[in-house]
Amino acid sequence: MRKLAGTGSTTPPADHQRDAEYVSGPEAAALLGVKPQTLYTYVSRGVIQSLPTSGGQRRLYLRADIEKLRARPRARRAMGAVAASAMYAGEPIIPTSITEITSAGPRYRGRLATELAGAGLPFENIAEFLWTGELLDEPILWASEPLPSETQRLIKPLEHSRADAPIAHMFAMIALSISMVRGTRAERLRSSSTVMAARQVMQTFAGCFGYLSPRRTYLSCAGATPIAAAVLRALGLARSEERLRMVNGLMVLLADHELSPATFAARVAASSGADLHACLVSAIETSSGRKIGEIYDRTEEFLRGVKSKTELMRRAREFQAVGRVPPGFNQPIYPHGDPRATYVFDLVRRAGRASRHLDMVFAFLEEAESKLELKPRMEFCVVALAADLGFPRRAAAGLYILARVAGWVAHVMEQRLSSALLRPRAKFVD
Repeated sequence: MRKLAGTGSTTPPADHQRDAEYVSGPEAAALLGVKPQTLYTYVSRGVIQSLPTSGGQRRLYLRADIEKLRARPRARRAMGAVAASAMYAGEPIIPTSITEITSAGPRYRGRLATELAGAGLPFENIAEFLWTGELLDEPILWASEPLPSETQRLIKPLEHSRADAPIAHMFAMIALSISMVRGTRAERLRSSSTVMAARQVMQTFAGCFGYLSPRRTYLSCAGATPIAAAVLRALGLARSEERLRMVNGLMVLLADHELSPATFAARVAASSGADLHACLVSAIETSSGRKIGEIYDRTEEFLRGVKSKTELMRRAREFQAVGRVPPGFNQPIYPHGDPRATYVFDLVRRAGRASRHLDMVFAFLEEAESKLELKPRMEFCVVALAADLGFPRRAAAGLYILARVAGWVAHVMEQRLSSALLRPRAKFVD
């Protein structure tokens, strides 16, 4: 059909063709749910093609244009419904090439985390693998990234913080203090390397474990010291190959877990243009909630002071009696058991590590699974091993946050490559 210049109309088709392709004005308005004046506006703007009837008294409107216009609000409603259902289900979908959760545990850029932990590579190698996609065989050692003197003055009062203060809040304060003394946000984004800034944050957090030690003081990370070794040094624990291997392996397994709430918070902040430290603070504070980071502290409470398998079973039954799952058990993502915890506990058993504490834990786990259908998740594994290594209270939660910084940084870097602003829609309910 030939379009008439400047009219938004076409020459009249044959009658049989017209009946199939066009509708009358009242029909068009009814299909669109609009007034006739709105229909005329669509025609004047070229959104809908129209043509006069042979008598010239009425006009006809192209059905295909009307259906296309009708599809727009339906598409918007459908997209809103998908977003709403995804958010209510707790699973907003964001494409990523960083981590995939599988039945065998998380895969970092296609490599199983348990496989990477078993390879014995330093945590630094895994962090940079998450950031760059390149996995080096040679151990990576980071040069020391000292804190600015202003930041050291800002964090010194933390020595007098409460013994039970959440370590997540401490980490968040330190990340903000680093950001505050490094110029404006624009200057930081222009002049700083994300990787260098990430290394500095992680080395600083490792030194903050000194606040949990009897000395209760920050201990800076010495040059070219592995992060796992820096944690042990700050806690005042003797460095042995076994301790170093266990702490390093736990950190590798904790480095990322796909789109957790904290990771989503970091990506939302990154999509808004926030700098790295602000993104990390968003993630850290999200992790401080009862459903994430506090699981470590509550698992510590569950295990604290217990001297026997019988006592642990009694505590577990008390939780189940009131319809609750004991802290550190039954990860919904892994209905058949958290493969990371299974891997670590199997590794410890095979190593024949002699420990009254671990013997009690293993005996409890065996009975709890067979009688109470409880399967340990990674949080329980970390807390149990941290206690065996001599870690003080709250150190297990700190190790989780420190390790997860590697994944958060990777997600921030990936999100920055997209120009999209992460802005979920809300569904208003009366």
